Amino acid sequence: MRVSVRSLSILSMVLLLTPVSLMEASISLTVRSYVDCYIASWEPDTPHASSQVLKVSRTAVGNDTVEARALLRFDIGEIRSHIPQYSKILNASLVLTTYNTSNPTIEVWDVRGELDIFGTTWNSVRSGLPWSNPGGDLIEKWGEGAGSFPQAEINLTSYVQAAVDNELKSSGWLLVKIAEGQEGYYEFYSEVSGSNGPVLTIEYEAASLSIVLEAPEVVVTQGENISMRVYVTGHLSKPINLSLEGPDFLSYEFFPQQGFPPFNSTLNLEVPDTAPGGEYTVVIRAEGVMEASAPVNLTVLERKGFSVVGPSRVDLVGGLGRNVSLRVVPTGNFSGEVSAGVLGSPEWLNVSLSPQSGIPPFNVTLSLTSLHGIEASGVLSLVFTGARNKVYEINVTTRVRRVAVYSNDIDWNLSSEDLISAANSSGVTLQRINSTDEFGNYDMVIVLGGHKAPTDSNMPSNIAASLLSGAEKASLIEGGQVVHVSLEGDTLVVVVAGADRYKTSGLLQLDLNGNGIPLAQELLAGDPRGIRGA
Repeated sequence: MRVSVRSLSILSMVLLLTPVSLMEASISLTVRSYVDCYIASWEPDTPHASSQVLKVSRTAVGNDTVEARALLRFDIGEIRSHIPQYSKILNASLVLTTYNTSNPTIEVWDVRGELDIFGTTWNSVRSGLPWSNPGGDLIEKWGEGAGSFPQAEINLTSYVQAAVDNELKSSGWLLVKIAEGQEGYYEFYSEVSGSNGPVLTIEYEAASLSIVLEAPEVVVTQGENISMRVYVTGHLSKPINLSLEGPDFLSYEFFPQQGFPPFNSTLNLEVPDTAPGGEYTVVIRAEGVMEASAPVNLTVLERKGFSVVGPSRVDLVGGLGRNVSLRVVPTGNFSGEVSAGVLGSPEWLNVSLSPQSGIPPFNVTLSLTSLHGIEASGVLSLVFTGARNKVYEINVTTRVRRVAVYSNDIDWNLSSEDLISAANSSGVTLQRINSTDEFGNYDMVIVLGGHKAPTDSNMPSNIAASLLSGAEKASLIEGGQVVHVSLEGDTLVVVVAGADRYKTSGLLQLDLNGNGIPLAQELLAGDPRGIRGA
């Protein structure tokens, strides 16, 4: 879609009503704890592993407090194996199946250290290694909730997000305890109990990032400003920044420049009066923990000038000419004359232009012919001079032509020596084919013999009979000779025919153009469309 400044502003109002992205289904994951235990201050050096029920409590006894805390571990590696890093965690809950409770508020913390449940106690991380603080070295509280029947659910969305983003300071052990300032008890089933054990239920959107543009093509006149919408789609837990790569004269600003996908941003572009007219590629980038980009084709119109429209690439076949049309169109109120010329060209390329000047709008025809027998590529630079100079570049490639011969054995035996010799000196590989179905595989097919040439196994059908005109057939009957050239699809088909087989063979040796080059050589190295009589 190509959009002007006016139509872009109208489209903006429409797209403002469009959601930034289609609703994407979230993904659910359930992870079970694979090891747990509890520790008790009244048995400070006794481990409590393999228990069906985990105890969490706090009770005041005189001036002292006795307490039990539960420790459980989820496989962080398993979570990361399912959820790509920087995915957006929508919700994560620790679900505990209640055995007995006084309905206290319970808290979930992570703790330092690598525990061994058969040696973990109120006083020790594991056998022989004490806690810095008896009852567990707490790091951060990640959630709290009511310890109620039939289940307790504690929101741990931030914890799982940190785990997925590889930002946890712990090895994955969680500690469950009574909230500070409260007393009571909460008992829940351990992982040993089977299906009633602790689980993490996670809902997330997988990490993704892309850019959708309001308009991939924009046309603006010198001195104008333009705004367009940029839709940053996807899901990430981290913000991304927007930036732009483009020509030096272009000023830009995003509002906002940063955000969490998905979000919308407005891109303001400022094109100064001095900006050169022409077509430019502008790349909008979203960068952060992931990257995405999208190109914009920007056309700058001069207030008083002209532009050149045409192909940026042309593929040639050695020795075969090709015409290419360029269109010179005015911009603004320009009405002067524009002249065209060649600024630079590969040495293997012959170029001519017609006309070489005109008043826009007008067409310029490029006639291009490359040398035969080479494979090459290069840049053709044209200069157009009017209100200012413009350079127009075309990438040009050339390759060796593919040539085949279609004939009966009689004509082939009489003519093959001349054709093979011409092919060898031209650097062309000559193939003999026996079916008209193969014509499309070649740039040029030489057909030997006229409409009366007999068919055989190598020429099962007389194609010349359908290609030659009535006048050409009459000429052959009267003892003349014919070189007929026609374009069949993308293939040049050249019928070389004399009044009989010997005159057909002799025709290949004649210099029809008067340049000292026999016809066989003209066919293999030149353009048969320029042969006299063709």
